[in-house]
Amino acid sequence: MNFTSLLLLAPLAAGVHPGKQDAGCATGNCPPMTAPKPNYLMPYTPVPPQLIAQACPPMPPAPLLATKIVVPTGVRIVAAPGTGGAKIFTASTTFGLRPGYVYRFELTGLTNRPNESLYPEIEVRGSLAPRPGMNYMDYPAAINFSEIDLAKAALGSLITKVIYLEDPEKAVPVKTTADRPLEQFADTEDDAIHAAAENGRPVLIVRLGNRVPTEADLNRAAIPGTVLLPGEQALGRPAASPTLGWYGVPLYDPILGPKQLTEECFTDGGDTKNPLGIRGTGDLGGLDATDVALEYSQGDKRKVTTSNKVCVCVPRFAVQKVEVNAGGLYFAYRLEAGVQRTAASSSRSNLLVQAVSERLKPVGLEMPIRPMAQIGRQGAELVIGTQKATAHYTVNGTQVVKSSVEPDELVNFPNEMIVTKSVEPKANVKIGDEVTFTLTYKNDTSLPVSDLVLSDSLSPRLEYAAGSGRSDRPTNVTTELNGNSTVVKFEIPGTLQPGQGGVVKFKAKVR
Repeated sequence: MNFTSLLLLAPLAAGVHPGKQDAGCATGNCPPMTAPKPNYLMPYTPVPPQLIAQACPPMPPAPLLATKIVVPTGVRIVAAPGTGGAKIFTASTTFGLRPGYVYRFELTGLTNRPNESLYPEIEVRGSLAPRPGMNYMDYPAAINFSEIDLAKAALGSLITKVIYLEDPEKAVPVKTTADRPLEQFADTEDDAIHAAAENGRPVLIVRLGNRVPTEADLNRAAIPGTVLLPGEQALGRPAASPTLGWYGVPLYDPILGPKQLTEECFTDGGDTKNPLGIRGTGDLGGLDATDVALEYSQGDKRKVTTSNKVCVCVPRFAVQKVEVNAGGLYFAYRLEAGVQRTAASSSRSNLLVQAVSERLKPVGLEMPIRPMAQIGRQGAELVIGTQKATAHYTVNGTQVVKSSVEPDELVNFPNEMIVTKSVEPKANVKIGDEVTFTLTYKNDTSLPVSDLVLSDSLSPRLEYAAGSGRSDRPTNVTTELNGNSTVVKFEIPGTLQPGQGGVVKFKAKVR
């Protein structure tokens, strides 16, 4: 196991809520989190820093999962029921639950059943992997017990909910709220777990209507040091070790380390999946969800370029729900083993350009070996296998020969439009909030360009705010559907001389 894997396991291995840092997070004032640099003990091929920046790299998984139990008005929630530490809460409440344990709560004050109680069983299988500055307690997984759920469970039905962090690339483009996540139905609990793993990262398994627990059952589920109650600042060491498998540490490559946890954030911008291009008919091809494309004419040619990617970190939970109606058999059904995703993950390399350092255009290049280079739209994205080389440049009419050119000295060829994308605010965004996207474009070529069309195909997690499109130049703003995505299109007529540019802005609601 490499250092990165140990880093991911550290919060659980320590067995404590990490002191002052988490005390601040519990009060909504989470300090920035930083990870130490790995000290690899074996040959290692590092992930390019551009790719890490593009993928919204996570910090270690949080030691607690913020879990909000949402109940109808009048229903009371009892934490640690049947024990001396029982506490009653009279409204929907957020708790911090340590992964790897089974919890029991009691729901009382049920509509038309004042003398009855239900005891939902909650298995915590994982937690968030927060980003720098993200307070994980601000993004709870909601367990919504509706009046219908409670009524069915009181009549003997067993309701199971597998709650998971939705993979943004598989997000369903519908509005949700933090307290009412999207629920979809499965036939069995195994099917629900499988569907959740296929579409994201499972974190909770909830069963309502299970058998009434005995006093011994309630005591076994009330382990000190595992539940952070509202108003508490920190959590001590757990009195017992975890008993469940945990989704927080995915399968890992022994050299590259664990797969990045990406469900907390989604990206927008750049060129993903099918490459952008101008078809023989002159129209745009390869515009996928989250892509940005700037089409323009130069001379008798129609060209296209793209932007950088931006990261929006707003975790969204979803639910796979199973209902088993009462049929004369009252039983308990518990998962005995963890389920791990084993499907191979795809890898993309649309690398982000960090800077353009020179403006020298090579007029000749001599190399003793065949160059292997991938030249980006805004600079050299990745250079492989280049060794010592001799480059010829012309500076103010004088030819200059430069030898031993290293890969980081191969720079941008100034024959492309440049598009830069940004988003505000950059942090502390919740479901239902609006964000503002800004796209800045510039003619970085030596010739005029004309008939610009800037298209932004939004992530399914975003809903365009109608009428919010703005431009500093005369522009026609329209929208159109692109599968599960909405394309915001800015048609900018006229000519853009070398060195000239412009700015467009629009707003979108996170759903």
